[in-house]
Amino acid sequence: MSNEIHDLVSQQNDYLVALRRDLHAIPELAFEETETAARIVSELSAIGIPAQAEIGGTGVVAVLEGDKPGPTFMLRADIDALPVEELTGLPFASTNGNMHACGHDGHMTILIGAARVLAQMKAQIAGKIVLVFQPAEEITGGALAMLDDQLLNDYPADKFLSLHLWNQVPVGNVGVNRGTVFASADGIRITVKGRGGHGAMPHMAIDPVVAAAQIISAAQTVVSREVPPNEMGVLTFGQIHGGVAPNVIPDEVIIEGTVRGYIPETRETILAGAERVAKSVGSALNAEVTFERMYGAPPVINDRDTADWVAGIAGAVVGDDNVVEVDPVSVGDDVSEFINRVPGVYMLLGASKPGTENHHNAKFDFDEACLTTGTEIFVNSAIDYLK
Repeated sequence: MSNEIHDLVSQQNDYLVALRRDLHAIPELAFEETETAARIVSELSAIGIPAQAEIGGTGVVAVLEGDKPGPTFMLRADIDALPVEELTGLPFASTNGNMHACGHDGHMTILIGAARVLAQMKAQIAGKIVLVFQPAEEITGGALAMLDDQLLNDYPADKFLSLHLWNQVPVGNVGVNRGTVFASADGIRITVKGRGGHGAMPHMAIDPVVAAAQIISAAQTVVSREVPPNEMGVLTFGQIHGGVAPNVIPDEVIIEGTVRGYIPETRETILAGAERVAKSVGSALNAEVTFERMYGAPPVINDRDTADWVAGIAGAVVGDDNVVEVDPVSVGDDVSEFINRVPGVYMLLGASKPGTENHHNAKFDFDEACLTTGTEIFVNSAIDYLK
């Protein structure tokens, strides 16, 4: 059967490249992916797969029914882009101020390509395949939005698979981890409220700038003194907003940062510690402090049994020696919200292209040869699970 699938996927190559380039040229930000969603619905409708839009805001869900009853296999791709002005010089480069600088155009293409092949193989499918096109991954909000829209209640799944193109992995290789793939990713906001006044008379004010500085410094001890040395943890403050003049003590300072951890326990330790330190330091300096989690996603941790199975499927496509475990990466992805509910895997598809930059860079690009590889793995996985 793998030879049949290989031939069917190979026949899609020109289509996959053309579709990827079309999608690349119309990048849209989180929860604004209306044109992208319309194109997805159009492509699926053309092959007889009905799709439902506006799930979780701008997400799309479609179901491919096999000719026989059986379990449900869920495949997912993210669809949003980044607010990056593209500098690749590609003939199909975006011109709208946004950019698919992380490979989501490739993810959508692979999932649509897999649907096109699977639609030709319905007679060999016992069960159904749910195709999920998720919005707003870049702000780690789209997965929960779709789940809050009753995605898994309406389309309960038994097994889950997704992928991410990864330029740190050579083309022809696939990363399938038996544990952590990506870290948790949380955005935090600390608001420090004092009492404004004249910079020359600080005794008559409550200075939120001083309090904010002490909070930033003290919070670093949460990672260095509360997270075990053999566990990865990050607490970084990337934004400070406050004040209007050098001789004016402001009423308020806002600090924003990010928290990362490879295991849930580390994530919670840092979040709880940062909140405790911020409020305690603020209280000691007579400032009022509020702590807010703006957004967040748990770490991406693959189901071990599913990973063993996916590694075998991928090995049949690229060769067992080209299926590797990769070091966990401190980026985040809300695909974890699916894997925490359905046994699943997030695999890293080798996509490196010499002379281009890595993810989230204005000159990011990937080797389009990975499109057929990802499509073939998706199709083989679905057929094997639902045979």
